[in-house]
Amino acid sequence: PPPPSPPPPSQPPFSPLPDGIVVEEVSVIKFTVVVTIAADVNDIDVTELQASFRPAQQCFMPECKLTVTLHPVEQSAARRALQTAETTAFSTASVFKDGNTLSAVRNANYIFAGSSATQAGNILNQPVSEVDPNVNEREDTEPRAVAPPPPSAPPTPPPPSS
Repeated sequence: PPPPSPPPPSQPPFSPLPDGIVVEEVSVIKFTVVVTIAADVNDIDVTELQASFRPAQQCFMPECKLTVTLHPVEQSAARRALQTAETTAFSTASVFKDGNTLSAVRNANYIFAGSSATQAGNILNQPVSEVDPNVNEREDTEPRAVAPPPPSAPPTPPPPSS
């Protein structure tokens, strides 16, 4: 088997949390799909792209967290001369391992990875030149802010004696 991949960079610390909300390490399954977009990395709005990937990967909060990262493709001299920049987009859906949506997320990712560049381009509203047919599926843990169960109601004080 291939050596394990290096751990991802640690998550940024959570901003101050409301009372009662705690951060717990939870088991997740991460599905990463990769597409190549025929556009310069600076011309792609990552927020819009994430909004397009979300339904394609069936990844909706709070069960599933979506992370999209963009990397410029190293250009050959010939490509630079043609001024055809390309960007690789990695979209990772991180879903609770014991969550209700795991199978829907898994199915959606494999369906998306099986789509053509044209189909993916229509879904993402981007000029997609290539869809990686492989889905990177792996188990992991990640911190999630979770609310504990609500406390039980305090006992009612006895009425004041007159």
